[in-house]
Amino acid sequence: MANDTQKVGILSCAGEDIPEGTISRLAVRKVMEELRPGRVVTLCLPLFLAGDGGEREFAQTYPTITIDGCDKQCAKWGTETHSGPVSASLIVTDILKAAGITPSGARSGRRLTEADMAAVDAVAQEVAHALDQMAGGSGEVAEGTSTACGCAVPLPTGTIEINGESVKISGLPLIFAQCRDNGLLPDSPDVSQRLLEVVTIYYPIDEQHASAYATALRDAYTAFLQAG
Repeated sequence: MANDTQKVGILSCAGEDIPEGTISRLAVRKVMEELRPGRVVTLCLPLFLAGDGGEREFAQTYPTITIDGCDKQCAKWGTETHSGPVSASLIVTDILKAAGITPSGARSGRRLTEADMAAVDAVAQEVAHALDQMAGGSGEVAEGTSTACGCAVPLPTGTIEINGESVKISGLPLIFAQCRDNGLLPDSPDVSQRLLEVVTIYYPIDEQHASAYATALRDAYTAFLQAG
């Protein structure tokens, strides 16, 4: 007998330095809790990019939607690099432009204006539409499958020092934990480059500052491991 249960994964923007990142995550939550409950499996972008086998295997096996805050499309690029083509790709700035909505610029879900809420609703409706197209309007998440992860709530933030200034990177502790679990040693000859490659996928780093970031990430990763 054919199994008509259809799981659909969502990878949303992890950026906390742009309001569209917050809008994308709140839109996913609205879809999960109100518009299409029980039909979404959220994948954690930082864990996915850090090499989590379960996250990447899911995106290889099931339809996956990426929701990017801007046209850099970090979520789409990372997903297609590690797991193959996505089933749908949405860009928050494009959705809001088409809807004629200008968000306030708030980066916190606690200080949303009416325009921000309208932006969340518009993106959520686009996500729901994409879900319906993939799942044929009747797909549900299989029993026992979690429908929430760290991407549905604010991600833990890590801080590194770049040229005397503190720089916050969303999801950095999760990336460090996954690298540790994957056996990356702080004294590995390529540790700086490997950390830089993962972080750069979803956190834009100017090429001229790449060396400073690589060194700072290595130092922060070493401190993370020592803290246990």
